[in-house]
Amino acid sequence: MKNIALIITTLSICLLVLSGCSKSTINTSLDKEVNLAIGQTAKISSENLSIKLTDVTNESRCPLGVQCIRAGDVTCVLEITLNGSTETYNLIVSGNAEQIYKGYKLIADVTPYPKAEETISKDDYRLKFTVSKS
Repeated sequence: MKNIALIITTLSICLLVLSGCSKSTINTSLDKEVNLAIGQTAKISSENLSIKLTDVTNESRCPLGVQCIRAGDVTCVLEITLNGSTETYNLIVSGNAEQIYKGYKLIADVTPYPKAEETISKDDYRLKFTVSKS
């Protein structure tokens, strides 16, 4: 009986680990839209490029239902690995942001958009972006 419980526990742990791996890396290609949650990575094998969303900081976008002087922005902290070299990159998003990174164009948006008197949980943030050659 103890052996069966041990086998079931071991199989359960393996399934949890494997399901976490499949969700943490998304294989994609240039010009294809990707949605990342914090901790997820988009991998573009043809370019030897991966982009991991590590954090969302500095949320200053003007909430829906509020009148603001400026639209504001949100900063996404990315870990970008290109040809084996990794660096941290702060992607500042205001509306549909377009930025150039080492010959690649990133067009990005962050959801959800803030609402008046509501707090967005870090688990709810999604970075929606497309990578193309610049």
